[in-house]
Amino acid sequence: MTSLKTVLLGSAASLLAVGVAQAADLPVKKAAAAVQYVEVCPVYGSGFYRLPGTDICVRHFGSVKFNFAFQNERRMGNPDFEQGVDTNVVNEGASNTIGWQWTIRPGWDFRSPTEYGTLRTVVQMRVDQRNGVHENDDPVLTGTMRVSNIIHRGYIEWAGFLIGRAGSQFVYWDQDDVVTAIGGSPKTTAMQFTYVFTAPGGLKATIGVEDSTAWASGGGAFVNVDGIKDLSNGPNRVYDVIGSISTEQSWGNAKLSGAAHFTQTNADLKGPGGPEGTPDTNEINTGWAVLAGVTFNLPMLGPKDQLLLEATYSDGAVAFSGINGGADNNTTSFERNGQFMSGLQRNDPDTYAFFSGSTWDFETTKVWTVAGQLRHYWSPLWRSNVMASYRHISVPDRAFAATGIGDAKAWDVAANLIWGQSRKTAEIGIEAVYKSVKQDLSQSVIDAAAFNHLDTDPTGWAVSMFIQRAW
Repeated sequence: MTSLKTVLLGSAASLLAVGVAQAADLPVKKAAAAVQYVEVCPVYGSGFYRLPGTDICVRHFGSVKFNFAFQNERRMGNPDFEQGVDTNVVNEGASNTIGWQWTIRPGWDFRSPTEYGTLRTVVQMRVDQRNGVHENDDPVLTGTMRVSNIIHRGYIEWAGFLIGRAGSQFVYWDQDDVVTAIGGSPKTTAMQFTYVFTAPGGLKATIGVEDSTAWASGGGAFVNVDGIKDLSNGPNRVYDVIGSISTEQSWGNAKLSGAAHFTQTNADLKGPGGPEGTPDTNEINTGWAVLAGVTFNLPMLGPKDQLLLEATYSDGAVAFSGINGGADNNTTSFERNGQFMSGLQRNDPDTYAFFSGSTWDFETTKVWTVAGQLRHYWSPLWRSNVMASYRHISVPDRAFAATGIGDAKAWDVAANLIWGQSRKTAEIGIEAVYKSVKQDLSQSVIDAAAFNHLDTDPTGWAVSMFIQRAW
C-alpha cells in the first residue's frame, strides 16, 4: 500500500512539473502602457490644469460674439470748436443704418506658486471686424469696414503688483450684459503699474499709475478758441494716478475710486512770440475724477437678481465720466465704436485754452453722470436687463462765448432679453436703446445746423441682436 501511494504521488509531481515548464514557454501578455492624465489645479479654481513637467497651471478662456444692429437715420455733423459746425456732413440716406460686428477674444491665465505668493500672467487677444453702424469712422459711408487685431490684456501679477495692460482700476460697471453702450464706465484697458492690497472680509484697495492716452478726451485734451492754429495735445509726460477701494459682501459689493488726470498742451509757434505776439507754451494741466458704485443682491426677486447704481464726477477728465476718449463712447453714440444719432454731435475736450493779454489761461469741462441697471432672471436660462443713464456737461462761459456750444444734458434708456448660459449654451439676446440730447447753442450754431439739415437736440434709437459663446 505504501508503495502504491509513493508511485501515485511521484506521478502527480511529474505531471505538475511538466505543466509548469510548458506554461513558462507560453507568450506573456505585456502590461498596458501608463496613460498621461491631465492633472487639475483646484487651488486656483475651476478650469485650471497643470502643464506637464512644470508647476505652472493654466486656464484657457475667451469668447466669440456676433452682433447685428439697425438704427434710425444717421446724418452727422461734427462741431468745429473754432468755426461752429463742420459743413462736411453725410447727406440724408447716404449712411448705412444696418451693421454687424464679430469679436473673438481668446485668452490664457497662467499661475504658479512662489515664495512671494502666486505668480500670475494673463494674455488675451482681441480680433474685431465691423461694418455699418458699428464702424468708428465718422462719417460712415456704406461699405466701409474696420478690422482690429490687438492685445486686449497682457499683464503680470505678483507679490501684490500688477504690471501691464489690464482693465482700468477706475472702472466699476463693466456693462457685461449690455449690447449697446448707454453711458457710464467703458470697457477699456490701460497700461498700468498698480499695487493691489487685499484684506480679509472681502476688502481690496489699489493704487497705481495708468497710461493717460486711454483717458484722453475725444477731440484731444485741449481746444484753443482764440484762433491759434498751432495748439495741440502734447505727448504723455505723466501717467494718470488711479486709486480705488472696494468690498465684496453677502449683500452685494461696492467701490470708490479716484483719478488725477494729466494732459499737456503745446503751442510751438513760428517766430518770436507767434501771431500777434502770442508766446509759446508747454504746460501740463491736471484734471480729476471720482466714482462711487454699489450693487445690491435682490434674492427676494430672484436668486441672481441685482440692482447696480453708479455716479461719477469729473473736472478736466471727461472720459472718466463715460464720454469720449478711452470710452470710445461719444455723448450721442449707441456703441463705443460708433453708431451716431442724426443731429449736431458734440466732442467735448478736457480743457479749453485761452490767451489773454500776455498769458495763457486754461478752463476745464465738468461732467457728472448717474447710471443704473436692474438684472432679473425669469428662469435659469432667461434674463432681462433694464438700464438708464443721465449725463450733464458743463462748458466754461468763455468757451461758449467763443464757440457757441454750451452745456448739454443727455439721457438714455435700454432694455434687453437674453437666453442661455454662456459657458453651458450659446447666449442669444436682443436689445433696444433710445437716446436724447439737449444742448445750449448760440444762434449762429443753430443757423449753421439748420443750413446743414442737422437736429440741434437729436434723439435716436437702435435695436441690436447677438449670439455669443464664452468659455
